[in-house]
Amino acid sequence: MIKIVHIARPISGVGVYIDLLTKYIDDNKFTNVLICNTEDDLIKPRNKSGNKIKIHHANLFRKINPIKDLKVLISIIKIIKNEQPDIIHCHSAKAGILGRIAGFYLKVKTFYTPHAYSYLSQKNKIKRSIYKLIEKTISNLPAKTLACSTSEYNRAVKELKINKKKVRLWNNSIEEHIDLTSIDIPLDLPEKYICTIGRPSYQKNTELLINSIIDVKTQIKDIHLIILGAGLYSPSLEKINNLIEKHQLKSNVTIIPWLDRLSTLKILEKSLFYISTSKYEGLPYSLIEALALSKPCIVTNVDGNKDLVSNKENGFVVNEDKLEIAEKIILLLTQDLLRQEMGKKSKSFFFPKHSIIKNISKLKEIYLD
Repeated sequence: MIKIVHIARPISGVGVYIDLLTKYIDDNKFTNVLICNTEDDLIKPRNKSGNKIKIHHANLFRKINPIKDLKVLISIIKIIKNEQPDIIHCHSAKAGILGRIAGFYLKVKTFYTPHAYSYLSQKNKIKRSIYKLIEKTISNLPAKTLACSTSEYNRAVKELKINKKKVRLWNNSIEEHIDLTSIDIPLDLPEKYICTIGRPSYQKNTELLINSIIDVKTQIKDIHLIILGAGLYSPSLEKINNLIEKHQLKSNVTIIPWLDRLSTLKILEKSLFYISTSKYEGLPYSLIEALALSKPCIVTNVDGNKDLVSNKENGFVVNEDKLEIAEKIILLLTQDLLRQEMGKKSKSFFFPKHSIIKNISKLKEIYLD
């Protein structure tokens, strides 16, 4: 039996990644353990047989704090010593740094999945350079990078100059079919709407999306955007609410706090199409889910998004330009046939690369390599 210890803050996409990985990997050969924050203990991952995954707690703080981080590192090392895993798999920046150091210290085979490199989140050029330098420095440890998209793989190799021998690729993947027939949404939603999923934040570039909706409204008065996923960590929420108030968009935009995954997917399923104006991504699960639900998509030309949407095939890949985005929204809202054809192509784009049933064997090979 191969034991894997995951170190993560399992919220948003990282939570989906761990939840699906533990559910679909062969539990006759692999057993999974999770180290996460107490307040991030939101997912209840189970193995293929339906048994709960063991969870340990260590306080992984978002910001760099040498004293607190050292304490957390010591705590992680103690847990790993006790668990004696064959593999450590750490997720995102902070867990990725501490997990790789722990793996090096304990001489345990280690993988690191960035889920979008942290330096991309920095507005300040100096901070971005510092975060990038940290990534480059830590990448010199023996751990392998396990990219979640082709774009993330290329960024590791070309931008961070990590040796190809130390980089692997396993695309984020989901179920081939998600049964939503029994899911009821206790919300009063309009009959026709478009949808985005992601907390109002710098990463999701929600302000650009709202500004695009302002332009759309000049031509389509009843345009309605639903923003899903606000609540847990939404640093731009107040700013977005003020923008909605200022431009009298209360009847055009609905912000919905965090819902369970199936409820979120039910709302996505009923939408006309999906839209993402993100500044950076790894390989967004919400967009993979949109493909699986046959939704045409409008997305910005960034890592992850451009891996999933082929321009003018299953949607549009656009610049961070509100007029261009508004133009594509109007086009998909007014061209029913185009919307239907693009939706069919989204479904066909999903199956070859992003079915977890097809892809889980590749992950097993990577772990055992």
